[in-house]
Amino acid sequence: MSGKCFPQAVSVVLILLVLSFSVLAASVVGVWAVGDGEKVFRYDQQHPSQEQNGIWDGRSISLRGLYNEVLAFQVIVVADSLGAEGVDISIDPPVHQSSGVALAAGGPLYGPGGTIELFSQHYIRVRRPTEPLWFYGSKASAPARMTGWIPDPLIPADARAGRGGFPLDIPPTAEEINRRQNTLEVIPRQATQNQGFWVDLHLPRDRRWPAGVYTGMVRVRESGREVASIRLNVELLPEYLPDENHSNIWLFSTVSAVKTYFPELTDEEAEKLLKFTAHRHRIDVIGGSDAHRNPFDEADMDSYKPWLDGSAYTPANGYNGPGQGQGEKMFTVGMYGSITGRVMNSRESARLESDKWVNWFDNNAPDVTYFWYMIDEPGEVQFPWIREHAGWVHSNPGPGKRLPVFTTRKYTPELDQAIDYWAGYDGVDLEALPKLKRQGKNHWFYNGSRPRYGSVILEAEAVDPRVNAWIKYLYGVDTWFLWEGTHWQHNSQGPKGKLHQRVFTEPLTFIGWSMNFGNGDGIVFYPGRMPFYPEEDRGLTRILGSVRLKNMRRGQQDYELMWLAERKVGRDKVLELIKTVVPRGLEEVDKDAPVPWSQRGDDYDRVRNALLDIIVK
Repeated sequence: MSGKCFPQAVSVVLILLVLSFSVLAASVVGVWAVGDGEKVFRYDQQHPSQEQNGIWDGRSISLRGLYNEVLAFQVIVVADSLGAEGVDISIDPPVHQSSGVALAAGGPLYGPGGTIELFSQHYIRVRRPTEPLWFYGSKASAPARMTGWIPDPLIPADARAGRGGFPLDIPPTAEEINRRQNTLEVIPRQATQNQGFWVDLHLPRDRRWPAGVYTGMVRVRESGREVASIRLNVELLPEYLPDENHSNIWLFSTVSAVKTYFPELTDEEAEKLLKFTAHRHRIDVIGGSDAHRNPFDEADMDSYKPWLDGSAYTPANGYNGPGQGQGEKMFTVGMYGSITGRVMNSRESARLESDKWVNWFDNNAPDVTYFWYMIDEPGEVQFPWIREHAGWVHSNPGPGKRLPVFTTRKYTPELDQAIDYWAGYDGVDLEALPKLKRQGKNHWFYNGSRPRYGSVILEAEAVDPRVNAWIKYLYGVDTWFLWEGTHWQHNSQGPKGKLHQRVFTEPLTFIGWSMNFGNGDGIVFYPGRMPFYPEEDRGLTRILGSVRLKNMRRGQQDYELMWLAERKVGRDKVLELIKTVVPRGLEEVDKDAPVPWSQRGDDYDRVRNALLDIIVK
């Protein structure tokens, strides 16, 4: 099979005949490729992209992008029902056709000439779908497939053997295992199965690597024997993707969670591990450190300042990659209301505390958007209390008057004078948004809620986290707030509050006293160590990514392409392109309606290519 790649659509019998020259019955029966905008389930035998898609013509992979952009694609290895042993992939670094210079060669991780990162995809079985509550409005807006073995955790190639590290064994199908064990579970016929491999290709940051076409090779091996080789073409275009993000993903994740799973790390090391992982995906982790949870402390804020001015994200501090030198653009004062009852509980103390925060930001980080997180998801009964507490700050005769007040609620006229920044769970009040911006206020959206914007559940389409950046551009929304990324311990409000989750095997991640819902909710990162369930330990002092995390990054990069293209042809032309894929969202969509935006990655890539053409031509 060396030198050839067999699409899944080809008959398994014919493939086995081709392989008969070397083995009697090979286990790998096909290999194909697809971009980052699809989820290929483990037992998906009829995926519409397998014969041809936006990056795959049936024989080769073709990519194009800008300097400082990260391109991602998937290699899907198909095994028969008996599985396969010792399977892995490798990539011959692409070489420039004229100069002979290679991408991702000769430099350290995240080097100036690019980087290639390889991962295996781990599958989580969903038997009970997420119910239509917060994550989607009704069955009409639900994802197309909500049960099965769904890929999400991405395991680095150097993880522990048997835990996703290379090479790995593809086990027999569930049907085959049931047959051997003579169990009674009814499982559909599974003639073949998929093992996905994920590739991140970081294009060069340094223009010493010339623009043009680079050619390499993707190689697939089984038990040390090469069974497929696929040509990889990468076109490096002569423009640069900005390090700065012009739209924000504010992700709450806690340093304490990381520290629990990596007890050998200091608090500073744990925070760096978390923030570096997020920043490389163009996401800012905000709210999970002491500086966000405690009353004003000058020493805490001076220690936190490098994250705000960007000096923490530099090679001198060990950071290389996207967003180098760029600081965080937001800061929460009292995350989830943590200081509201401690120091914001009287007129005098609230004014004194707000003065301290405003003075510090005026003198140290004047361009950062900061705000007091007064209360989380308030109900109507709390409106008088909110007006009273916000009034203490807004009537402050000192500088603290300028401390904005935030809550996780859609714009509510009764609180118009009390709240400055809003984040609505079911979207944004599009009529109020321009008025709020004129007043120096703002309105963002919160978590995920189909069909108005992409969901965050495990069953969501791959493009769900990506589409949110497109919707932000479409409506001029600055920020997407995501409540949690390291929800590795059960939520404290529920009966399992003190237990750690089996995030690699159990899809249900939100369990309360009266509600069990939300497969994958709160999980964007996965722990590279698992001290509580050693059989799931990947053996890596690293925070692992996910298919959802990678699509958040893809959306953030798309936004930057829109920003660059707008400077060439104007916003109206960019909107015209976007609306061919995302015609509307947010309040313009009824909550019980079907999803109006495309759920296929190729459609987004088609517009992305048109944006690239505008930028370079």
